[in-house]
Amino acid sequence: MRPALAFIVILLTLTTAAQNQPDPQTITLQRDSATLTADFHPAAEPDAPVILLLHMLNSNRAAYAPLIPDLREAGYAILNIDLRGHGASGGPRDWDLAVNDVAPGWISWLAENDHLSESGLAIIGGSIGANVALISCAQAPVCRGAIALSPGLDYRGVKPESALVDGLADRAALLVASQNDASSETAIRQMFLNAKGGVTARLYRGRAHGTRLFDSEYDSVSAMILNWLAELFEADGE
Repeated sequence: MRPALAFIVILLTLTTAAQNQPDPQTITLQRDSATLTADFHPAAEPDAPVILLLHMLNSNRAAYAPLIPDLREAGYAILNIDLRGHGASGGPRDWDLAVNDVAPGWISWLAENDHLSESGLAIIGGSIGANVALISCAQAPVCRGAIALSPGLDYRGVKPESALVDGLADRAALLVASQNDASSETAIRQMFLNAKGGVTARLYRGRAHGTRLFDSEYDSVSAMILNWLAELFEADGE
């Protein structure tokens, strides 16, 4: 096949794949007195794993805009959540409630609306959202693993280490931080040493924190996330 023709075939294939992706839906969930908001991006395949996205303190679900196209292209369904008291979600910034909003809250919504298959799900979080991701994943058997971007040992009373060490002892986690982000760097070293499950840790140069790693290290971080997720769900399916 001539190079020009090959390029046209590849372009048409990618365009067709993009056109086959269902449109995202903005959805709400009522939890106690709070109305919570998220975007759900269905996958083209009904048995695809679901990826939950949890942002940082004082941020919102728009923080994951760079990563979502890559996750969709990889075939995942996505639930991109505004944590309570952030973005379009109401309610107080109560972090115990925020954990329960994810598990069982949003995970129950996925199951009740037939968005969960045997493939299960994974959770990605940044900063305090990373701590919530680790705890929520540990509480939900359907969660295969969690990715924590700049977790801490104690963010506003949210302490994930026991969830990682014991709750995820038979599952997996990816811990990521910057070398000059002192609290997170210390946290992932301690978590990595104490973990019992399949835990991978990565330190980047600089001081970028949480989803701000997308600003400085996007190509590397996104490739790492996609490779880790592919291995996670491939191993789980064996």
